[in-house]
Amino acid sequence: MPDWFYRTVSRPLLYRMKPRTARSFALGFMGKLSRMPFGPRVIDLLGHMRPDRRLATTVLGFEFASPIGLGPRLDPDCVAIRAFERFGVGFVDVGAAVPALVDRDDSQEEIAFHGEPRTADPASWRGGTIPRILRVDSTSPEGDVAILASAAPRPPDPDRPCLQIVSPDEADLEAHVEAGLAAGYRGVLIDGAAFREGRLVVGRYAFGVVLEAVKKLRARFGANLAIVAGGGVHEVGDALALIQAGATLIEIDTGLVFNGPGLVKRINEALLHRVVSQSPPAPAERPASMTWFWTALLGLGMFFGGILALIIAATRVLLPYDEAFLGLTRDQLHEVNPRLLAFLAHDRVSLVGPMLALGILYLGLSLGGIRRGMHWAMVAVLASAATGFASFFLFLGFGYLDPLHAFVTACLLQFLLLAIHLKLGESRPEAPPLRTDRAWRLAQWGQLLLVCHSVAVLVAGLVISTVGVTVVFVHEDLEFLRTTSEALTAANPKILPLIAHDRATFGGMLVCTGLVLLLTSLWGTGPARPWLWRTLMAAGFAGYLPAIGVHLAVGY
Repeated sequence: MPDWFYRTVSRPLLYRMKPRTARSFALGFMGKLSRMPFGPRVIDLLGHMRPDRRLATTVLGFEFASPIGLGPRLDPDCVAIRAFERFGVGFVDVGAAVPALVDRDDSQEEIAFHGEPRTADPASWRGGTIPRILRVDSTSPEGDVAILASAAPRPPDPDRPCLQIVSPDEADLEAHVEAGLAAGYRGVLIDGAAFREGRLVVGRYAFGVVLEAVKKLRARFGANLAIVAGGGVHEVGDALALIQAGATLIEIDTGLVFNGPGLVKRINEALLHRVVSQSPPAPAERPASMTWFWTALLGLGMFFGGILALIIAATRVLLPYDEAFLGLTRDQLHEVNPRLLAFLAHDRVSLVGPMLALGILYLGLSLGGIRRGMHWAMVAVLASAATGFASFFLFLGFGYLDPLHAFVTACLLQFLLLAIHLKLGESRPEAPPLRTDRAWRLAQWGQLLLVCHSVAVLVAGLVISTVGVTVVFVHEDLEFLRTTSEALTAANPKILPLIAHDRATFGGMLVCTGLVLLLTSLWGTGPARPWLWRTLMAAGFAGYLPAIGVHLAVGY
């Protein structure tokens, strides 16, 4: 449930439900997805949210992939913990006693719990791939828990690192923490939840008092105190302010409800941008290790191949080896059916569109993304290119091996293999927006449209490829040709394999284009990337203009 889907589709629907029903539905769906064989991979595909390794931090002897974690009250029953682990969090806080009944105040961005408090089944805390902060009152249970947290006067387990849970608005906060440290606690967990009129309330209101508490404790106890701050983080700027004030780790809960599940990813990107901007640039890469150089050559090869294909399709249409395969000259093929050459030109010029678009996309992603060390750009290009080379074997379905197609494929495959073999450089990301303003909310609709467009191109490619290796023609094709498949086969049994080759190749190129567009739309769109928008615009014009133009030119 990435931001572009949550803000545009999911949240409006969930907000129409009762809060408890909406929470049960959303968490239940995420939990079931995470337990499916490929569910975690699907979550990774949609969000690409894993934190960069440069965000790793060590606290109390344990390594956290990110200083951002999941608070204990978003999923108190631990139904979807495995799913949240793929959201880019470095830890999860579990074991808090939370009432079951839920109310949501959208104007104040708060969630209130009431009723009898309950604690999740301890079995749901176990396992996982990231550390836990486990809230306990007395004894520490067995399991792979990293850090314990308690509000008791003394640590519940002297053999494990323990955090003292405190309220940010305590009048004697510093004295309370000092007593806890003397009793054996190793750090403090500032819990921004509050009780109001018999209800447990968490939300935006807590940010200010939590921030002041962090500043106060950091100034009083210095740099060695581990401070986990939880409460009111609803924007990227909130998390940055807490880190700047001295928080070691940060917990997020209601922020995911009101500002989307991509909040953790955006915060991680902002933290990484700060880390990178404060460190000197990495030494220049040696040319032999430049992945982007080979993917850029792959893009140039596709683009110039498309230009060559356009020239041929707009002039003689058939190449000498096509005529040799048919056993017919261009003029003889015209005598078989006077519309065949126009039909072949239609297919071959249509193929030019995705070839040009792919070339521009690969080149733009290489120069703008891969050269900057962006992992998502490299995966998008390599996944698309590998799919394209695999689609070459569609010829087995129609029995015509195009010599030029095979030669170009063999040449470009070397660029792909070199790109896969060599390493990606260190990324230097752009700064994400600190607030979810109107422009950001509108951008989620734009991203949704880009994803829908990409899926449409991908599905169209799969359909056309399937048609190419099976029935070859659709009804409208035969209407234009004013003939039947049987009549063409009777005139020359090799006409259908030639047409099928063009159809399957066109479909394969559409699949590659749809795939690279989809992965780019899912992972790469964002502010401060004008190079990406220029790439998408150029690829769109190059992809659609030849297809539209040839339909007008041949009357089909």
